[in-house]
Parts: sequence; C-alpha cells; structure tokens
Amino acid sequence: MQNSKGELAISLIILLMLSVVASFAITPLTDAHTPVWQIPTFAYIGASPNPVGVGQQAIIVIWIDKAFPSAAAGNDIRPHDYTLTITGPDGAIETKHWDVILDSTSSQYTLFTPDKVGNYKLDFKYGGQTYIWSGSYQNDTYLPSNATTTLTVQEEPVGGPPNFPLPTEYWTRPIEGQNTAWSTISSNWLGSSDYTVAGSPQVVLDFQPDGTAPNSAHIMWTKPINDGGVVGGSNLGVQGNVFYTGSSYNERFAQPIIMNGRLFYEIPYGNSATGGGMNCVDLRTGETLWTTNTTGIGMPAFGYLYSYDSPNQHGVLPNGLLITNNFARSYDPSTGIPTTMNITNVPSSSPVNEVYGPSGEHLRYILTNLGNTTNPNYYLAQWNSSLVFGAGTGLSPTNWYSGTVNASLPSRYDWNVSVPLTSGASIVWSIYNDLMLGRTGSLPGVGSSSPYTMWAVSLKSGSIGNLLWTKTYDVPAGNITVLQGAVDPVNRVFTLVYKETMQWIGYSLDDGRQLWGPTPGQTSFDYYQFAMIPFDSLPFGKIAYGRLYSSAYGGICYCYDTKTGNLLWTYGNGGPGNSTYAGTESGWPNWPIFIFGTADGKLYLLSGEHSANTPLYKEELVRCIDAYTGKELWTISGYGGYRTRSGMAIADGFMVYCNHYDMQLYCFGKGPSSTTVSASPKISAKGSSILIEGTVTDIAAGTKQKEQAARFPNGVPAVSNDSMSAWMEYVYMQKPRPTDATGVPITLNVVDANGNFRQIGTTTSNADGFFSYNWKPDIEGKYTVYASFEGSESYWPSHAVTAFAVDQAAPTPIPTAVSQTNLATTTDLAMYLAIGVIAIIIAIAVVGILLLRKRP
Repeated sequence: MQNSKGELAISLIILLMLSVVASFAITPLTDAHTPVWQIPTFAYIGASPNPVGVGQQAIIVIWIDKAFPSAAAGNDIRPHDYTLTITGPDGAIETKHWDVILDSTSSQYTLFTPDKVGNYKLDFKYGGQTYIWSGSYQNDTYLPSNATTTLTVQEEPVGGPPNFPLPTEYWTRPIEGQNTAWSTISSNWLGSSDYTVAGSPQVVLDFQPDGTAPNSAHIMWTKPINDGGVVGGSNLGVQGNVFYTGSSYNERFAQPIIMNGRLFYEIPYGNSATGGGMNCVDLRTGETLWTTNTTGIGMPAFGYLYSYDSPNQHGVLPNGLLITNNFARSYDPSTGIPTTMNITNVPSSSPVNEVYGPSGEHLRYILTNLGNTTNPNYYLAQWNSSLVFGAGTGLSPTNWYSGTVNASLPSRYDWNVSVPLTSGASIVWSIYNDLMLGRTGSLPGVGSSSPYTMWAVSLKSGSIGNLLWTKTYDVPAGNITVLQGAVDPVNRVFTLVYKETMQWIGYSLDDGRQLWGPTPGQTSFDYYQFAMIPFDSLPFGKIAYGRLYSSAYGGICYCYDTKTGNLLWTYGNGGPGNSTYAGTESGWPNWPIFIFGTADGKLYLLSGEHSANTPLYKEELVRCIDAYTGKELWTISGYGGYRTRSGMAIADGFMVYCNHYDMQLYCFGKGPSSTTVSASPKISAKGSSILIEGTVTDIAAGTKQKEQAARFPNGVPAVSNDSMSAWMEYVYMQKPRPTDATGVPITLNVVDANGNFRQIGTTTSNADGFFSYNWKPDIEGKYTVYASFEGSESYWPSHAVTAFAVDQAAPTPIPTAVSQTNLATTTDLAMYLAIGVIAIIIAIAVVGILLLRKRP
C-alpha cells in the first residue's frame, strides 16, 4: 500500500511540474527590479484517497503555484518554511514542518494514517521568503499564503488497486507492469559470487535469494557449447574416448549471467574455455538471440541492475548492463553492443571488499593504511558505483555512459573515516549498513605459534568506523592449520575451519566469542578440498537459511545449524534416496559432490573432480535435495566438472548448467504442456456409450529440437514426476526407453444439456501420452467435454474441449395380436397350399415316367 501511495504522489508531482514548466514558458524574464517585487503566491493542498478508511494510508500533497526561477534537480533553489497542521476529530493536533522543500516543483508530500473516524482538518501554510539566489529575481519577496481542506475518515476501508494473482499457467517475460506480485517468483542471476575483488577473499556464494527453482528433472532445452561426448572410432587412446571437457583449467560455462530472461555465457575457442565471444540465449527456449565478439573489451564479469530515482527518472535502468571486470567496460544486454562507458581507476588494491547496496549499486569498502607498520593510520572508505556512472553523477540523464569516467575522485565515495586498527589489517567480510569483519595478521598454519586477531568495525549510519570489538585467539594445539570459513549475517556467526581435522568452529559476529565447535571431523576424502582452499582463496562452506553446508570430494553433504553448530543432517551416506556410493566404477568410495547452487530452499549438487580422466566415470548425477531436511527431491544423469571453474545459473524458476557427458547446456524447469480431446460418436442415442480420448504432451522448446522432433513426430508424451528423470534421459540423453514410465492424471468434466458443470471421471495417460475413457451419458441433449491436466512439478496445466450430442432413443416395436378367425383362415390357406404343392410334385413325377417309357 505504501509503495503504491508513493507512486501516486510522484505522478501528482510530475503533473504539477509540467504545469509549472508551462507557466514559465509564458513568463518573460526581466532585469533585476528596482524596487524589488512583492510576488503573491497561492497555496494548495490535496489528500488522496478522500474519503479514506480508518487505519489506511493517505497521501497529503502541499504546494505553491510558483516554482522558483532556475530551480533544478542539481541545485538548492527551493521554497522554505512549509508547515502542515493536522487537526483530528477529537481536537488532537499533529504538526509537520519542512525548512526546505527538496522538489524543484515546490511540491511536498507526506504519508498520513488516521486512527479515528471523523473529519480531519488539514491546514497548509507557506511562510514566504526572499529570493536570495543570483539572477533577475534576487531580493524579490515571495509572499506567504495558506490553504485548507478536509480529510474524511470512515470506518469502512476504501478499495485499493487490484492485486493481480501469481500465474497459474506457463508464463514468459516481459512481466506486465501491474503484476507486481510476480516479483516473488521472478529473479536474475547477476553472477555466482558476491562480487568481491582481487586482494580480498573471493567468496563464491552460488546463492539465489529470490524467486523459485526447479522441483523436478524436467528439461526445457539443451544446447551444445562445443562438440562433446563419445568421439567414435578407434586409435583414440582408449575405447570410447570423449572430446575434451576443459578439465580442469579450461572448463566451460564458468560465470553465466541471467538478466530479464536472457542467459549470457562465454563461447569456448579451441582448447580454451574463452575467446569465442559471448552468446545470449532465451532462458525459456534456448534460442540464440545474439552473439558478439568480446576481443579488446573482455567478457562480462557480472550483470548490473540499478534502480535510479530522481525528479525526472524513476525505476531500474532499462536493459541493465553487462559489465567487465573492475567496471572497465560494458555491453547492452539486449543487443550485445558495447556502450561508450569507460570507467578508469576503480579502487581494487587490497584490502577491498564489495557488497550490494539497497538499490542494486555496488559498494566497495577500501581499507587504507596511510602510515607505516610501526605507526599505522587506517582509513575506511565506501566507494559507490552509482556515483561513478549514471545521471546521478552529473552526466546527462539521457546518456548514462558518456565517455571516460574517473572512478577515483572523492565525489565517487559516500564517506571516508578513520578507523583504530593495528598494522596488518585485512577485510574478511562486509555486511551493508551493519558491520565489517576483519583480521589482523595471518591465520595460523603448521609450525605457527603466534596468536591471531579478529575485529569488527561498524558500518551503520551514525557510528561508521567505530571499533565494535577486537579479540585475539590462541593457536590450536597440534600444528593445526586454521582456514577462513563463511559468514552467516542472519544468525550473526562467522566460522573458521581446522584443515587437517576438517572441523568447524563458530564465533559471534557481535563480540567475537566462540559459540560452538570444533565439530566432529568430516569424511577423510574431504581433505582434498580443504587442502586446496589456500590455493583457491575460497572461504569454505556455503551459508543459507541459517545453515552451513559443506560438501566436497568425500561425497557427503553436511548441514550444520549456525546458531549451535549441531549437525542437522547428512546426505550421501545413507540408503536408497540418500546415497552417493560409487561402487566399483570409481576410485572414490562415494561420488564427489559440490554445491553448485542454492535456491528456493533447495541445494543443487553436481559430481565432478579437479582433473578427470577420460572416458568420464559413468553414473554420476545431478542432485536436488531439500536444504532444510536433506531429503533427495530428484536426480538425473549428469557430470558437472569442478565447481570453482564450471558454473550454474538459477533464475525465473529455471536452472542451467553444462553437462560434461555431452558438453551441452541443460536447462531444467517447469514447462508448458498441451492436452487434446475428442469424443465419438459425435451423435448417439440415449443409452449408448461415448468414448472420450486424447493426449497430453510436453511442448517445451526442447521437444521441437531437430533430434527430438524427428524421434517424436507426434510430440513428446508428458509423464509423471516419478518417471521424469529416466524419461528425460531417454528423450535427451539417448538412454533406453523406460518400461515403467507412467503418464499424468486427467480430470474429465462436462457441461450437460441442463447447464450443469460436473465431473464424470478421472483417468491417467500412458507412456505414449494417450488417454481414453468410456462413459454412458444419462440425459439427452448437447454435452461440452473438458479434459484437464492440472499440472505438476514438471508441467504447467493445460486443457482441451470437445462436444457431442445425445438424441432420444428409437422406440421399441410392439408385436401385433392375431385373432382366432384370422388364425383359422391362415391355417386353411396353408393346408390348401400344401395339398397343391404335393399334387404338382406328383404330376411332375408321372410325366417323367411316361417320357421314359417312350424311349426306343
């Protein structure tokens, strides 16, 4: 309600501004006045809605008819001294005062929520002022004025704007602007990291906080990223050898981006994962929208969506931007054409840490020591991307990317404060408008005996730079290496890891004290991941939903409560539905599993390793598990490679990754379905049966790909969620056709001749997508039949309609009674006919004998 009111107020102000501009167009400017002018003003006040319900929010807008000469968004030429007095029906008075009006149109609005029924008197007074700025009107006086109105408050609430529901059918972008609730199911994937930069820990989150994610293994489309799979033939080293997958330093699909329903990724070139340009495809269909050469500019490192508000512009920058490393260059996501923007001198030297701001801007925290090691003099500054490019930087509002911009100027920073830190300070993690976690010195390793210090500095307005706490920790016994773990801003916990024992320890973000741990050690094969953390510069573990997830080469996913350190569940070391057992196929006891993505309360795990031999191990899987319980939701054949160099993207309810088994991109998500229905005979007699039959098919874009269309000329049957994984492997991965696949449930309803809508039965389609149902209509007349598939986790619903008619049954013939007289006559006639026939037969016989006697 509050947002819609604010939007209405903005619209009103814009209208006022237009009228003011028009008035200035017909008012000639003159030289300075002698004597000075006494300029009358006219005050206005309005409230909306009026009447309004008690407890509902109203907007009160106040303004004068004069917009001051030369007033603009970039200066301070404004009316002063506005006072609004609100007198309630009980005589209670509330006063609001504005020393300076921020809007250049001389308009001001405020939100008011009445708590009593009755009439509220609204009194606006403008105190008047002298025009103090230079120009033709300098020293002229704008006279005071006032206006009054009444806001009527009633018991019953007044109707607000319509609340359009979430979609119940397959949907696409763009999302119509009134469907604001759809923001809860739509999302973007602007990059897989939190955009920390060189010199600071590269915290790969792989976390999608918005929208939905796939609940089944249904495939929307596939698309080759380069030749993959079995090469075929002989003399290729080993039988069944496959094309190079890029393992482990040239893996494809490393940093995919999704914005506004478009997927962006780098095209490989030869042996390298890079150099082939950038591809943009439709997320829902896999259709290539454009391809561009990135030579000389570079590949985008992240997507940028920024909400900019000014008197002349509101909303998110159209199309957004695809921005290269360190903000250097950018592309228009809708066309792939490079912009003219060229950002220079972006602060990136260590220590630097980066987070999102509230409107999508990137905020970099720079810690600088202006002293020396014996006498450190630290300063902490917040660099703001929205002050570097865009209309808020002094560039033309019509051209946000005009030429080269120097990002190091003081005007590009929000603030710069002194912080009381000692030498060797570095940044670990930053939380916007909260705190910065840091460390002084290095974490201990083998042979180290020096304590280490952690600290936190405030990032809250009013206390920025204040040291919240500092705490020194002893080195753990036994020559243990301590590594940096992830941070949970919700439960206020940061973690550390003991490398050799693979144990976790949790500490308070608010005071640095140890909260829990060390936890029991993880499976021994996880050592290979812990040992590589210094090499990868990755704080270990993934945090979401108040839980810490750890999963690596040991093939077991551990879930810890970040408040207590308690192990909540494990996945991979159980029975069916909870097993990653590799059997005799692999040198690993369990398939290594890595968390490639977290979204919508689910973890998406892929198997792979740092440098895999070929042919790749068979039977590795893509896995989706419940992030709260560890329950396996679905799996499907797939190999993901090594997480730090191969990626995943999740947005708008879809998940995309590169399957190394065939080097194709696979997009999973809930897709459209199609239902058909017919009835025969079209016209029947009452008492006869009607046969209702039809099909339910999968019509995702992938089913129209050349291979799938050729193999399924009548369409790809829709199947049940339980059958989905094996069925998708059959449709897209050349696996055998499942013999136990089941279809989807169909509900059959009719509107009969009396206009009654009623259900006549249910049935289930088979693995060919076909269904049938025999029904005997119970009344005469025309019937309309509705066959409905209500949808599933894999498909959106669909339905089809047909009709038939039932006529009155033909009458049954009634036998005619025969009288005794007629019966006697008939009997006599029959007797005479019989005697006549016998006589004829005798006569024929006599003639035959006589003819025989006459022969010689």
